[in-house]
Amino acid sequence: MDMGIVNAGQMIVYDDIDPELRQTCEDVILNRDPGASERLLALAENSAARRRRPRHKTRLARMAVDKRLSHALVHGITEHIEVDTEDARKLATRPLDVIEGPLMAGMNIVGDLFGDGKMFLPQVVKSPA
Repeated sequence: MDMGIVNAGQMIVYDDIDPELRQTCEDVILNRDPGASERLLALAENSAARRRRPRHKTRLARMAVDKRLSHALVHGITEHIEVDTEDARKLATRPLDVIEGPLMAGMNIVGDLFGDGKMFLPQVVKSPA
């Protein structure tokens, strides 16, 4: 394969991919291991049986609002961004504190990940900031 089209909304940060899945995908793409295709199929069958999204949402709900905002920026989660931003504004002394605090912290992480090659331009553009 020379090129592929991706949906930036479904891309995740490279380091957030399960290490076993990441290794197996790399082995398949780079043709490093003759058994990689079978391992990938087995991983796909196992992952279809379990859903991580609800657990992820529960974990997010328990985070402090400033951590939730930063996390949302890094992972492109727009679902509750307006509510979380308003909650952060109510807790802040000045509205600018929300921008200079959790929003800037999230964008710094996005910048670092992009600079390290762990986040790609479509993901940066997808960030809700």
